[in-house]
Amino acid sequence: QASQDTVIEPPSKDLIVVALDLISAIVQALGEESQPLVAQHNSFTLHLVGMCMVDPEANVRQSTFALLGDLAMYCYPLLLPQLDGIMQQLVPQIDRNYSHLNVCNNATWSVGEVALKAGEERMESYIGPLLERLVPLLNNVNTQLTLAENAAITIGRLGLVCPAAVAPHLDAFAQRWCIVLAPVKDNEEKASAFRGMMTMIGTNPQGISKAFLFFCQAALNWQTPDHDLLDMFVQTFAGLKQLAGNEWESSLSLLDPQARQAIKDRFNA
Repeated sequence: QASQDTVIEPPSKDLIVVALDLISAIVQALGEESQPLVAQHNSFTLHLVGMCMVDPEANVRQSTFALLGDLAMYCYPLLLPQLDGIMQQLVPQIDRNYSHLNVCNNATWSVGEVALKAGEERMESYIGPLLERLVPLLNNVNTQLTLAENAAITIGRLGLVCPAAVAPHLDAFAQRWCIVLAPVKDNEEKASAFRGMMTMIGTNPQGISKAFLFFCQAALNWQTPDHDLLDMFVQTFAGLKQLAGNEWESSLSLLDPQARQAIKDRFNA
């Protein structure tokens, strides 16, 4: 209303940021139990998010995209009616030049959270525009590390949700993807990204061929993958071994002896 009435003093941007961060903290603390609370004020919350996504102040947009990711995780049904409008505003904030690093970082992360809940049908139309932005971010060796990690994780999650749309582009990012995520400590975000990578490999195994050694090293860097993820590694290496046929041992021979033995021992390959 302040933007339409010059008599009313515009709200302090610092207070808006505090409010957005407070809502995020409440949603994170309550988890899915926050959904009824948010639902009581849903029209206001979505209106606030919609306005703040396009605010000229970078700090406001930064906090908005952090809140959006939290809402996607715990209150996704409340976002669903506005999902198309949200995505149309969200995608352009993933800026390969990242003039506002934290805005780009939070927007990149929140896309991955939205994707996990939205599913293939609702995300498929955004895959092209997202990859046009995420892949250059990931492949640029000068990209700030946390942003590169978030770009890799979000690409993996997009591949998990929409493998048919993302897998054909696998060779364009697979090597850098593995390099960036290999040293990241085990966590659920990384696990979902690796499930996406292996789903894409299953869809387009040729796409990993140039990055095979990097994928092996990234797989070995997992310390304690859960049972389902470990089983997925085993199945992925089995599929690659079958595809390679007589060339499998020569492919593994490019690894150092310790890594070669670890692949065989850990993943039955």
